[in-house]
Amino acid sequence: MAEVQLMIPSDDISLESSLEEKQGRDICVILHPHPLYGGNMDNNVVLTVKKGMNEMGWSTLRYNSRGLGKSGGAYDNGEGESRDLTHVVSYLQGKQPESRVHVAAYSFGAWVALKAMVEGGWTPESLLLVSPPVNFMSFEGLALPSVRCRIITGDTDDFCSLHTLKAWAGPALEKGEKVQVNVISRCDHFFWGRESELTSLVRRFVEEGSPHE
Repeated sequence: MAEVQLMIPSDDISLESSLEEKQGRDICVILHPHPLYGGNMDNNVVLTVKKGMNEMGWSTLRYNSRGLGKSGGAYDNGEGESRDLTHVVSYLQGKQPESRVHVAAYSFGAWVALKAMVEGGWTPESLLLVSPPVNFMSFEGLALPSVRCRIITGDTDDFCSLHTLKAWAGPALEKGEKVQVNVISRCDHFFWGRESELTSLVRRFVEEGSPHE
């Protein structure tokens, strides 16, 4: 089924969104990188994550954060953006009460997603973080939720160094929680030319988390 264009309400604005529905109950909200540095829902990593999930039977919803494309409002330094995600998740849960809502987030989107979970008091079915920018933004006070989580990054990513990532995610890893870190060699923050490897990891993430019904 082709993507359907939607405008999802959030506060007093609407968010430009694209929904591709599959037959199962699983749907993933995909967040894009920093809007002030060219990030939007048509980013190569966002589209790669979407492709991998759709191929494995998950529905996906990607959207432009406030101030981008047809979305209303203006950039709000993560405050409005975190509320937007909470509204998007609530919209999906209202539209499909039986759905299992997952979150996948790239770069700035990872920071927004974690912030939304802490401030909104909710957790997704599972969480996929691609290159959370732990060397660029403050992740203090942001912890991984107690759900299945996978982090994907490159070993030459200046915005997400393995040293800083492990220092931040270390407590969850040490507790034996359901957290995995996948590292793509000779890959930087932008994944240009490495989309096929990213797709494979996304497909594996979906396969491992999809119940056999």
